[in-house]
Amino acid sequence: MRLTLHRGVSLAVLASARTEAEHHEDLGCSIQGPTARPVRQAHLPLKERLAELGPERSLSEAKALVRWMEETPRYAALCDTGRRRGGRRPLRHEVLFPDAVQHKPRILHLRQEELGLDFPVKAREWPALAELFATLERGATRAELRALAAVPAVGELLGDMSDAGWLVRHEGPVGLPGPGALFIGHNTVLVASTQARVLVDPYFRPASRLDRPDYQPMQPGDIGPVDAVVITHSHGDHFHLGSLLRLPRDTRIFVPAVERESLFSTDCVLRLKQLGYTRVEALRWGEERRVGDITVRALPFHGEQPTDGEGLYPHLFNEGNTWLVRTPDFSAAFFADAGHDVRGDMRTVCRALRKEEPVDVLFCGVRGFRLEPLFFGYTTLDAYLVDVPVDALGTPQQLMAGPEEALQYGELLGARYVVPCADGGAPWYWREGMGPRYPGYPGAPVSGASTLDENPDADPYPERLKQVRRREGQGPQALLLRPGEALAWRGRQAPKLIQYPGFQWPFGGMPTRRGA
Repeated sequence: MRLTLHRGVSLAVLASARTEAEHHEDLGCSIQGPTARPVRQAHLPLKERLAELGPERSLSEAKALVRWMEETPRYAALCDTGRRRGGRRPLRHEVLFPDAVQHKPRILHLRQEELGLDFPVKAREWPALAELFATLERGATRAELRALAAVPAVGELLGDMSDAGWLVRHEGPVGLPGPGALFIGHNTVLVASTQARVLVDPYFRPASRLDRPDYQPMQPGDIGPVDAVVITHSHGDHFHLGSLLRLPRDTRIFVPAVERESLFSTDCVLRLKQLGYTRVEALRWGEERRVGDITVRALPFHGEQPTDGEGLYPHLFNEGNTWLVRTPDFSAAFFADAGHDVRGDMRTVCRALRKEEPVDVLFCGVRGFRLEPLFFGYTTLDAYLVDVPVDALGTPQQLMAGPEEALQYGELLGARYVVPCADGGAPWYWREGMGPRYPGYPGAPVSGASTLDENPDADPYPERLKQVRRREGQGPQALLLRPGEALAWRGRQAPKLIQYPGFQWPFGGMPTRRGA
């Protein structure tokens, strides 16, 4: 019998686990990781004041409120003595661009619902632990586990996992015919040709006792071998070290180029090398690589910046790549969280690609994320507030593409289909506040997370893309994939939708009471 990790167990790589808050600071996440902690803590008085005043009064007093916050002791301690920028007190350089080696991977946190384990790891032990989890994902024999346990840290962790009941029978991967794509959920997609497989933004989430037995979250062991990974940007739902730790250390991993780790961007190469990964490469916009018979190209990433105008700090950006993945028979572009910003517009990217040849399918976010920056503290983008000029605090920003923009991008690319993505889509994301829930799921989200009712400005139902397409009556088709569904590409014929036992959507569609 081969063993694997229970699908209800999640992994997280932490720099520290001394407090409950630190258990949520994934090392690979720029804006919610340990690097951004001082800024998030300094914003707390403002969040409390906004809650007291309410949205309308807060907006009317936005400038005064932020200036008040900047004089609080914790925020003032982060500030430089230089002249104001855009009406704001400037932050010290080391706050914006902290020393990347100050925070190192020291704790592997394993959790299954209420049961958690903090496992201290020395720097030299991470490669052996990575080998353990990759072996478990493909199905480990007891002989393999005994050999791996020769490393004392691995042996200790195996004993802990066995005692917790976290080692279970391996069932083997589902079949994914190439060419095509398997939508695992959120922005995690596996693109397959007849010879190779490329995984986009692996973010594997744990199952819960509330989940139906006929609809479970896919794990690495369910999808089988992966030849390469591409990462769009270093937010924790796109660059997740706990998920990457479950892939072999010699997997080719292509990440955005980051000159220096910052408050907004993680040095992905450094973090993966700290875990023992041996084939990590940063690609700049326009660079491409071959993976078997698949070509991956790094495209510009415009969008999900603090504002669509000039920020306070010229070199502070959420650095990222969008991606083009081409097989000999099928091509897909991935525009997670993209839109436009001061450096450019994804429309320009689409026009340039279209001059070469059409793209078959565009996977694109449709969130829009329209919000006044004053209220960033109520989102995962809390740290973004430091780069917002005082005159833009109350001006609504659209940080990402909405349904209208996604369809425009698809039309400019010559795509036949646009698939909405990058906003949850299943219970294991709803529990973490990503995307609107559907009727029929009994779980309650964590405080401040998604509710059954959608937020049209930040978390629309993916069906909204179809509504916009019907209204416009032209352009690419809106194709809705549920997490766990695959798309088999058949050339000029309509693609075939593939569903797998144990991963079949049980919830129906968007509630009609919301005006659908």
